Amino acid sequence: TLLYTIKFELTMLGGILFAALLISASALTAEELAAFTPRIPGYVDFNTGLTADVWAVDNKDGSQTIHTNDIPSHNTWAFPSNISNNPYHIKEQIYDMKIYSEPIMRAPDNPMRCQPLGHIGIATSGTLIFSWFPVSPGCIDVKEFEELDICEGHPSPLDEYHYHFYSPCVQMPTCGEPSPIYGVAIDGIPIYGPISEDGVQLTSEDLDECGGRTDRDGRYKYHITADPTYFMRCFRGEFRSDCGKEEHDFLCTCPYDDRLFQHGPPGPDRRARDSGDEPGPDPRELQVCTKADTGSEPMNCFDKEYLANLTYDIGYEWKLEPTKIDLLPCCPKGEDCGTSCTEKGKIVKDICEQESKIVQYWTREKKEKRSFWDIMEMN
Repeated sequence: TLLYTIKFELTMLGGILFAALLISASALTAEELAAFTPRIPGYVDFNTGLTADVWAVDNKDGSQTIHTNDIPSHNTWAFPSNISNNPYHIKEQIYDMKIYSEPIMRAPDNPMRCQPLGHIGIATSGTLIFSWFPVSPGCIDVKEFEELDICEGHPSPLDEYHYHFYSPCVQMPTCGEPSPIYGVAIDGIPIYGPISEDGVQLTSEDLDECGGRTDRDGRYKYHITADPTYFMRCFRGEFRSDCGKEEHDFLCTCPYDDRLFQHGPPGPDRRARDSGDEPGPDPRELQVCTKADTGSEPMNCFDKEYLANLTYDIGYEWKLEPTKIDLLPCCPKGEDCGTSCTEKGKIVKDICEQESKIVQYWTREKKEKRSFWDIMEMN
């Protein structure tokens, strides 16, 4: 019996088998904490008339806090947008994301595979990071959903400006040089840019199933890639109960279940459908985490059991297909490329460099419906 509705392999080509290895991550360093600052100091967002407020601090009690008001600290489109037909606004959102100073790692063979609604991390620019799936039935890749703005961002139905994949406005990669920190995930594990400590641009094939790897110093990090799933596909660390997200954010949706999105996006309270006035499943049926009584304790997450008993079939599967892609552009050493090499996904500065590569690319395909007689002939 197929336990998961989508055939996501547990390891990817070139991935690292973690079942027999100890994964370790360490606290954000003082240098990494200092990186959380507006991308353009003093930049006034014309959508709101506000400036970004982003900072990170070590609380000296076993926790670190990343604060943001989610106001873009770089250029954007005007929203609502007539270009992409995105009807939502950019509004100030206050988030204080608390993480463990020393991330508590989940069992190597039991990462958290259900990604919560809303943000899954915060970029150093102060902008929220979402998963690669927009709020849409069928769990399509966000790049097939709508055109994003000049910094690859857009607002959500809750008016949260966010990224789904690499934004050239957060950092400028230098060709052949290790990428700096890009952000941090809600489990406290740092997210680094696409270039490894060896100066090589990584793709999903170079990472484990969660989109991370252990560097030469033995530290586990997530990395951004030019190919799906762009950011984390699952989580290696535990979530603090006071991480800044609510229990009703921790629902098991895409890529396993799209029922919550078939009748429009969920409202500000993810439990809004409980009243029976709106169609769709009771969100509590999809909830996979509960908070502990003490904020510093890890959340109790039971996604493994949930997925093992999931019978809903989304009707799609994801396969790895050889595909030629453009890697993320970089600035040659010693050159001044400004704040970005690209605009709307295209290189706009001749000085920048960009390579192409054939990778095993996650591709969504509609499942073929077979009749009883087709199945009998196969057997």
